[in-house]
Amino acid sequence: MSLLLRLVFILSFCVATVGATGFAEEIEPMAWPLFGGGLLVTLASGWMLRQQSRSEAASAAAGELSLTALGSAVDAIRQAAIAVEAESAALDAAALAERLDEVIVQCRILGNRNEDFIRALGTEKYVRVWDGFATGERLLARAWSMAADGYVEEARGELPKALAHLARATAGAHA
Repeated sequence: MSLLLRLVFILSFCVATVGATGFAEEIEPMAWPLFGGGLLVTLASGWMLRQQSRSEAASAAAGELSLTALGSAVDAIRQAAIAVEAESAALDAAALAERLDEVIVQCRILGNRNEDFIRALGTEKYVRVWDGFATGERLLARAWSMAADGYVEEARGELPKALAHLARATAGAHA
């Protein structure tokens, strides 16, 4: 169906273009019908393609791109960050940076899919989760940077802030 609809879109655009070439000093007799008919079919098929795209995005949202899936992914990252915070008192700067790096890699993997989530969920639902996630990710990266530079106490101080934002993101997925 999608292929047929795309072919109709392309062919109707071509017909409209051919009709438009008939508008010279002396207008060709078939210029208006070709142009008008081609334009109407192009607009209609374009609208249908867009509706089909939205429908596909909605069905994807029911699966791996659902709000529940996004919330679960953020919660897994939050749980990993909780584990790092719990053991952070016993870690030196290099070990803390290494453990934070593992969590940040998970954040980047999820972050690479942000455009897929925004398309599938829509802006309102996406922002409910992503706002807290993005802030939490930045705070984890800041803690990593502090630990990598040897400021382990300051890095430990950033972890509760990051966890609060990740918790807000998780809550946004369940709101």
